[in-house]
Amino acid sequence: MINLENIQTLVRMAYLPHAREAFGDQGARAITTLLDSVRLIFQRFPPESLRGTLTVIIGMNTTPGAPITCTWGTPIVLQQYEQLGAALASASFGAHSVVELVPDATFRFLELTADIDLKAAASDALVYRHDHGVDRILAKSHDDYVQKVSPLLSSNFASATLNNLEEAFSRYAEFVRETKCRILANAWEGGVDGPRLVLVNRPEAIMRDSLVQALQLVLRDANARPEHNTDETKPVDIRVEWFASGAAALIEVKWLGRSTAISRKSTSKITYTDYDANRAQKGANQLADYLDREVRHTGSTSTRGYLVVFDARRNGLQGANDPLSSSDAMHYANDVLQFDPNHAKLRDDFATPIRFFLNPRKSNFASS
Repeated sequence: MINLENIQTLVRMAYLPHAREAFGDQGARAITTLLDSVRLIFQRFPPESLRGTLTVIIGMNTTPGAPITCTWGTPIVLQQYEQLGAALASASFGAHSVVELVPDATFRFLELTADIDLKAAASDALVYRHDHGVDRILAKSHDDYVQKVSPLLSSNFASATLNNLEEAFSRYAEFVRETKCRILANAWEGGVDGPRLVLVNRPEAIMRDSLVQALQLVLRDANARPEHNTDETKPVDIRVEWFASGAAALIEVKWLGRSTAISRKSTSKITYTDYDANRAQKGANQLADYLDREVRHTGSTSTRGYLVVFDARRNGLQGANDPLSSSDAMHYANDVLQFDPNHAKLRDDFATPIRFFLNPRKSNFASS
């Protein structure tokens, strides 16, 4: 448990002497303004989603009509932090985004293809730099790296949002593997203490509810809810939003394996529904479509899509109670799903798909 406000206070105290040494009382006042502004920027656009570097500057001798950023290009004038979040969201991959705080409380924003000289800029300014998870603060000859207080924080000046979600997936995987979640236990024909070979009819809602409960318990300052419509007609399984943040996540849940089916014909014969790896591809395509729709129907500046696949495939499976050898039951345990198109490689708002393999009950393996 990390108190972000305490962290920010400690960091200000650590770097205040350097700011004061470099620029006197003006520097001591400006360091607080600078780091508070960085925190407010990251509330609108989380550092995990930056497509390049971010530099935030307060000049010691600049005016609104003569900002430092004019040295590197023609900056645009922005009035609000919400506008900064939108500008960062639209930045090109690999871009160097520069934000200058000027005395009239407005901002100057530049998106550059070539990086600026940070040390030259720091000769007459306080400079904050975020570069792929590393925070730096420069003031004249001082170049200080901010030590991480948690591996989940991309920046010490931002709440853990998307990184925290991915950590939650990792924790949840330990419970899913042996079906330790009480909600998920209802997904098996014969119950969780049976063979765990065949899923019940339409198990996706059970899996979704299990994951939602886990996220609600683990995530801080976030709201996870099921069945969110990205527009009037398209429902995604789960949406996660963080309070006071531009970050959001859309989660699409799919399952692989065999489930019982309800036949439309009057028959006593048990029928099944089977889904192979193609089902995962369909889920990925659906999620990509949801993300495209989300852009047009939400105020979030940083939405990332996650495909979560519950994999209950068994090789040579017949019925829910037919014995399987260990090799057949665990045949897909280490399988790697292949995607074409691979949306995770084609777009930066699509996370690498997550696969949870659901183990069968080993005591039910056939002896030969």
